[in-house]
Amino acid sequence: MPSSVSLPHVTRRLELLGWPLWRAEVVSTLATVCHEVLSTDDPDDVYARLSHDQVTRADLTLSAAHRNSLIAQAAEFIDVAHGLMAMPSARPVSPALDLRCRAQFMDDPDHPGGPWTYVLFGTQMAVLHAAFADMDGIEAYPVDGGGAADPEGEERAAVWDRVLAPYARFTPLSVSAPEPQVLFDVIESEDAGAEGDDALAAQGKVTVSAVVEASARLGTGPQADVRERLLSPPPG
Repeated sequence: MPSSVSLPHVTRRLELLGWPLWRAEVVSTLATVCHEVLSTDDPDDVYARLSHDQVTRADLTLSAAHRNSLIAQAAEFIDVAHGLMAMPSARPVSPALDLRCRAQFMDDPDHPGGPWTYVLFGTQMAVLHAAFADMDGIEAYPVDGGGAADPEGEERAAVWDRVLAPYARFTPLSVSAPEPQVLFDVIESEDAGAEGDDALAAQGKVTVSAVVEASARLGTGPQADVRERLLSPPPG
């Protein structure tokens, strides 16, 4: 992106446009987990499969203690899985579950004060990648490439090698999506009831109503039935 675009400007754009999209992806992800559990009646299998056998129901103690509901358990599963991914030894969870998003900003050491800032944008969410690519001044400069189909690939690779080299010793400036805290949002929504969900949604929080709507769109069932099942104890 042009060096004239300041990091505070990018941060504000992400807060105004990107993070609301990210929150919608959190709702969609929680709905997907709930849908899979309700479709199989086997939360142990769903959690093991999505986390590559790294998270089990034994790890989900807060939801069991405070809200013995399927939606709360699934929300805690998402929180625990993302906490796990911060550990160096962890295996990445299923891409369908991965809500991490980070933009890292780097200068070219051979051209300090040059016209470009190089940005590594990492996310599994296509909607966020598209939103970032549509920001003012952003131009694609992919790391991968080369061969006859991409004659500029070798040049780009050389530039990226040069740009990334100094950051083997320290971390570049970055902007990251917040850590998911889905369980706390769900507990607050359960306490408020359906009539309080609009106010919570306006605050950018995940609500039971939003997850019910998203689950119903996945084919879980009519919304009234889905709400009842999500607020009931998990199967098994």
